[in-house]
Amino acid sequence: MRSVAIFGYGYVAKFLIKEFLPENKVIVLTRHPEDITDKNVSVIHFDDCLPEVDGIISTIPPVNGIDLVLEKYSPSCWAAYCSSTGVYGDHQGDWVTENSLCNPSNERNRQRLEIERKWMALPNACVLRIAGIYGPSRSVFDQLDTGNAKRIDKTGHVFSRIHVEDIAGFSHFAFFNKLSGIYNLADNFPAPSRAVVEYACDLLGKSYPPLVSFDQANLSSMAFEFYQDCKKVNAEKIVVQGYSIRFKNYIDGLEDIIKRKHQ
Repeated sequence: MRSVAIFGYGYVAKFLIKEFLPENKVIVLTRHPEDITDKNVSVIHFDDCLPEVDGIISTIPPVNGIDLVLEKYSPSCWAAYCSSTGVYGDHQGDWVTENSLCNPSNERNRQRLEIERKWMALPNACVLRIAGIYGPSRSVFDQLDTGNAKRIDKTGHVFSRIHVEDIAGFSHFAFFNKLSGIYNLADNFPAPSRAVVEYACDLLGKSYPPLVSFDQANLSSMAFEFYQDCKKVNAEKIVVQGYSIRFKNYIDGLEDIIKRKHQ
């Protein structure tokens, strides 16, 4: 049985735990150990000592430009850092690969890029550049339920996405195969956000929300930042390595979420 330490206990980490259990020993490091009730998981307070493990995965974002994991630890085992495709910045709708120029358009992603470099300086590290995350309890369906879904018209604008189970699946694959380097995690099916909203409405038999222009959408500052960048994320590298993407597009992903709700 191999052991893996997961730093953080957010949305992605919970799916990582499911992916690695029960074949591996899972240790979660968090400042809120009381939140974890799964008896199959070993829980350690973030400030305590980490025992020897076969690999670590960090899901913790930068805090004021500091990577809390690297501030405390200097891993010599296999290590993966969950980053973001936001480090590429705006490529005016062109495809980006792991070799494309990174020109982050905001401070948050500039910090991520700098932290990526620190992780890549470790002896056996893997950086996961993750596209827009969706999955059960975190999808356009939830936005429709709360009345927060918007159908925004911005000509030529697309987003790349990845189902959370593919993040977990590839992380397990990378751990098992001890992959190193930088990997884009996306479904190779970039699409306008309005197309996703419309398909979700079709599945639910709901009317579409009103179509609004980007300039009139009244977006939050973070959502506005997302719309400032436009790129298509090429994730063929993970396929070449031998990973089979479970949800090849948002159509497959949304249909699976609906199916599970009715099981």
